[in-house]
Amino acid sequence: MVVFTMVRVWFQNNFIYQLNTSKALLFNNNIVKSIVASSLAIVPFAIIRALLLVCSVISGYVGWHAFALWLDQLQQTLMDFMPILMNAFMALHWAIRNRRSVTHFLTVNICSLLFISRAISDDRLFFLDISIPIALFSGIIVNYCLDRFIGQVDKQLGAQTKNIKNTVLFFFSIFTISFCTFVMSFLAHHLFSLVPGYIENALQHSYPQTFSTGLLYIVLRCIPWFFGLHGYFLFYDIDANFLAEAQANIAAWHAGHADLNILSPEFYNIWCTIGGTGSTLSMLLCIIFTKNSSHRHIIGPSVPLAIFNINEPLIFGLPIVMNPVLIIPFILVPAVSYIIAYTATAWHLVPAISVAVNWSVPPIISTWIGTNGSIAAIILNFIIIAVGMLIYAPFLQRWTISKKNNQQQHLFLPPTNLELMPNHRKLKDEKEYMEALDHVHQLQSSGHFILYFQPQVRLSDRRIIGMEALIRHKGNDGKISPPLFLRYYDRLNAMPDIDFWVMEQAVSYLRQHLSHYTGMTLSVNVSPQTLVDKRLFNVISRILSEPLPAGWELEIEITESQAVNAPEQVAEVLAQLKLRGIKIALDDFGAGYSTLNYLTRYPLDKIKLDRSLVIGLGKKGGLQFLRQVTKLCQITECHVVIEGVETEDELRQILIEGVETEHEMALVRSAGIELAQGFLFWRPLPIDEICLVLEKNNASKEAQDQEQH
Repeated sequence: MVVFTMVRVWFQNNFIYQLNTSKALLFNNNIVKSIVASSLAIVPFAIIRALLLVCSVISGYVGWHAFALWLDQLQQTLMDFMPILMNAFMALHWAIRNRRSVTHFLTVNICSLLFISRAISDDRLFFLDISIPIALFSGIIVNYCLDRFIGQVDKQLGAQTKNIKNTVLFFFSIFTISFCTFVMSFLAHHLFSLVPGYIENALQHSYPQTFSTGLLYIVLRCIPWFFGLHGYFLFYDIDANFLAEAQANIAAWHAGHADLNILSPEFYNIWCTIGGTGSTLSMLLCIIFTKNSSHRHIIGPSVPLAIFNINEPLIFGLPIVMNPVLIIPFILVPAVSYIIAYTATAWHLVPAISVAVNWSVPPIISTWIGTNGSIAAIILNFIIIAVGMLIYAPFLQRWTISKKNNQQQHLFLPPTNLELMPNHRKLKDEKEYMEALDHVHQLQSSGHFILYFQPQVRLSDRRIIGMEALIRHKGNDGKISPPLFLRYYDRLNAMPDIDFWVMEQAVSYLRQHLSHYTGMTLSVNVSPQTLVDKRLFNVISRILSEPLPAGWELEIEITESQAVNAPEQVAEVLAQLKLRGIKIALDDFGAGYSTLNYLTRYPLDKIKLDRSLVIGLGKKGGLQFLRQVTKLCQITECHVVIEGVETEDELRQILIEGVETEHEMALVRSAGIELAQGFLFWRPLPIDEICLVLEKNNASKEAQDQEQH
């Protein structure tokens, strides 16, 4: 037991840590970034191509052979064009990320790839003979050389006119195309002549034939998925030879001329890729049968496709790509499945696969067809699925705990989530997206997130009646940064992750440090993105699974300064939150997108007036305008808070968040406002300092109570 505990601790604290570190280093590499981005970009094409193949197989089974052939040719055409598409997307990503000319990079890359393909192939349709490895290799070399040379041109000819630079770049582009074509052509035509005959023969018959090579084969097909690369596409040429050999062997076996081989493409399809590469049907079943799993959002788009062994939504949506935790079972499960199935077949517990079955035929059904209806094979199929679930389960649990306890490391993964995929049709949006991504990676590598708390004060006695949780970034050098970085997460549609982290951490701090202070409200900010996120109520349920400490209430502040795209849905969500005992506050009222119907549309308990209304107090009519806004808010029977109060004069006029001076406070109170928040009272403070403030606040309250008695 002690040894097991030591191994588990080492695995979590050393191995997983090293993988996370390696992932960060890898994804900061331009080549890796472009490979992952281009792999993600062709996912829709890969899914469409797979669905066409599924339809083709179904059409063939029902007797529509002409239609099946037409669909198969269509999916094959998509397959042929994927390397060109991937090369183009790689050029697009590299150009945008490094702020180069998209047209220039696309032109040079496509021309180089076509020239290389023509030099390798003598076929008239040579551009259809390009493979994914060739496209990747060409893209890496061309983009790297072109980017480096453009940098040198800018450096050396910085003072020259644009025309001179363009002329130099034009001739270098021709040179790049010619150079890459020559190198690739030389490798293609002359490398094999330098290789001994037995190695050449081995490469031509590199499909698996023994137990060990078969195990290596399935592992190598899974590993590229860490970078988003489809193993099927990378091994396409090998698989073609493998399939031809297997079909010939099955035909010879039926004729009685040969023994049936254990290994074949059908063997891997039936036993090792159940639900898709990685045997992800087992993972999907783990998620389905795990109560309150944080990954349940992926079930909807994944289950229908998993039936036909298509798992791109699961791989890119969970994700598996660039995920150092889940890539382990993704490789391990197929390997274990291979060992079990190979052993069972070699010991004649189940028959060898004797019927060719397409990989898109659903699991169990494909086993039934491939083994001529063997019940033992069906039972083994279920056993392998169950074993896969047992392997995936602890890794999924570890991944969930890791995200929960270290949100600053997992708030945003590389651009592998399908929902975060940039719109390549809008180059400006793409640039902003990549810039935001860079800032997020810099934040994650330079420090971590912490919470500060800013008290809200009742003006009549200046007692603290609540506090707002505010996120800050603490650098490795100890520097505390304000939340200006939130705009980058907003651009990446990742605000829900930030809001959920703040919510969970704030309530955790409350239970650990603030539970003995009573009669208080804990406020947390929530963006419009978060209000319509399907995970919201799961997070709320988890947070409130235990009651809040006595006398405490949770308050959600919806940010009025951001546009609400689905007001009806937001109103329904807020109503449900109210039913759970959560208070609702409208933050930054008067700052941006608000309309008067916000006051009647949403079930508000508190309205926080923006600091801009306080600043306007010094202008003619500013105080009167503030008083009218306050009266309007009070009609809704909401508490009114004013932000940014810095002076007593401002404070006397209205209760507004952000009171910073005695003059502001005086103005706030003259407007009939009872609550305030701002620098005049307290700046945002870390948890240890806020505890000291609350101690003094309680002591003052007790002293006042004694004087009254």
